[in-house]
Amino acid sequence: MVTDIRAMTIEEYLAFDEASEITNDYIDGAIIPMPGGTRKHNKLVAQTIITLGIALADRDCEVLGSQMRIRIDETRYVYPDASVVCGNAECEDENEVTLLNPTVVVEVTSPSSLARDHVEKVAFYGAVPSIQGYLILDQERVFAEWYTRADDGWRLRQYASPDDVIPLEPLACSLALAQIYRSIVFED
Repeated sequence: MVTDIRAMTIEEYLAFDEASEITNDYIDGAIIPMPGGTRKHNKLVAQTIITLGIALADRDCEVLGSQMRIRIDETRYVYPDASVVCGNAECEDENEVTLLNPTVVVEVTSPSSLARDHVEKVAFYGAVPSIQGYLILDQERVFAEWYTRADDGWRLRQYASPDDVIPLEPLACSLALAQIYRSIVFED
């Protein structure tokens, strides 16, 4: 939901977002509030961050949470649920809130974000040259979509079994869905 009828400038957005109690995406002058998710959503995000952190412990990569803003371009900023940056992190601001060079981004879907995560953000993340992979995790069932950068755009692979292991080629590691979805209870 857009909170302001009048388009904000980037300077107004950055000041507004810094003073806000929640994170806010910024798309072409519009503010999109990103309130906290459900317990299941947060649990999936946490388990993903922990699993990635363990897998990347001996590599020159950092796993970052949902408070790290990503600059898509000069008119678009978003907050993924998690991101990974390998090598030196480049930030736009001295407070290091806005990351310019993520390697992989992760979104956990919610009913309100489903369309944005699968359509809009696929295009947004594809526009950031440093992003080599985009992982979408479904919170309503064991299901993951893994987009990797190819010469002609994104290559998509889907995983729907708890036994599936996703090869995260850009990070030189893998992610077992059994680890991510452990102890998550789904309604029938």
